[in-house]
Amino acid sequence: MIRKIRKKFILISSLSLLAVLVIVLGITNVVNYFNVRMEIFSVMSMISESGGRIPEKLYYRSIMGESILTGESAYALRFFSAYIDESDGSIHDINRERVSAIDEEEALEYVQKAMKTKSSEGFIHANGSVFAYQKSSLTSSSSICVIMDCTRQMRSNSTFLTFSFYIGMISLLILTLLVTHFSKKAVAPMVRNIESQKQFITNASHELKTPLAIISANTEVLEMTEGKNEWTESTMEQVKRMSELISHLIILSRLQEKDEVELTRVDFSAVTAKVAEEFRILAEKDGKQYETDIAEGRMIKANEVGIRELVSILCDNAVKYCTDGGKVLVKLESKGHNTVLTVSNSYPEKKDVDYSRFFERFYREDESHNSEKKGFGIGLSMAERFVEMFRGKISVNYKDGMIHFTVSMPSEKG
Repeated sequence: MIRKIRKKFILISSLSLLAVLVIVLGITNVVNYFNVRMEIFSVMSMISESGGRIPEKLYYRSIMGESILTGESAYALRFFSAYIDESDGSIHDINRERVSAIDEEEALEYVQKAMKTKSSEGFIHANGSVFAYQKSSLTSSSSICVIMDCTRQMRSNSTFLTFSFYIGMISLLILTLLVTHFSKKAVAPMVRNIESQKQFITNASHELKTPLAIISANTEVLEMTEGKNEWTESTMEQVKRMSELISHLIILSRLQEKDEVELTRVDFSAVTAKVAEEFRILAEKDGKQYETDIAEGRMIKANEVGIRELVSILCDNAVKYCTDGGKVLVKLESKGHNTVLTVSNSYPEKKDVDYSRFFERFYREDESHNSEKKGFGIGLSMAERFVEMFRGKISVNYKDGMIHFTVSMPSEKG
């Protein structure tokens, strides 16, 4: 149990750190990309306004505002421009003064690609390079298309993205190692609290056994000397109930101590059939319908004693809380790769109950605990713990006037 708490703490902490890193680095990279894009197209806008040439003062806009591009940086720009006749779409006057590695044929090809797109600006990928294009209207009959080599800026952006990913992964690894190292200290108060609770339950259970044994012995002596009466029978009934509660508390405490148990192949069908039959007489004695539908030969990996206790808890719960004249159904079937046990009972008057709380320890639907139904609200909590130990799933739902407890366990072949 303690190991499971530490694992959950480490997992939740690591996922939280991962979420923070994804958000922070994601926002950083998105902002960086749009900043680079803004700088590129703001420079191209000024070039377009200057007729495809570098203006005397070249400004660029970024998220931080507007800045001037120095003379040397401006001359490092590599771009070309072309005029387009809007009447027939012809391309002419291609200006390649600012490029040397692109001939006129390639320049014409890039301009044609840009003209085919619906957007007025964007990017063209060709021959391992990235070019930005921008189309601007000059007059009603002509426009200019500027295409600039922005391979360096986009590669820098890509490098920043890759660098951020590795930094994020390294940071997550380091932080997870630190969380793992300090997790023992972090959960120490919770562990002490759990240990104290278990110790209290164990000690209290043993201490209660002695007075209960004395009360039981004294009551038996009274019955022998003065005969049975309603008072002695009531006392013996309460002693029996207290003994059952102590037994359940000890079992639950021991279950909490175990993170894992040794699992073996168990004939789920045989165990279910045997336990279900034991409760038939009890149900029929109370005038309740009792039906079983158990598929044969269903094998699972579990602990036979634990499985028997699990089925007993569910059957006992179904018989105990089934309405008078109602129906109890125990069904075991195969569904895909799982074996599914469903224990159902009539429960029409309780359709609005919060069934999600049924597995809470000491939970009773009758919060006054004065219900005529005898129980401590501990059985279903034990059932849930058994299912967890056997790597299965347990759930509860309400349908057609019946409450259904469903246990799904991975099937074993053969």
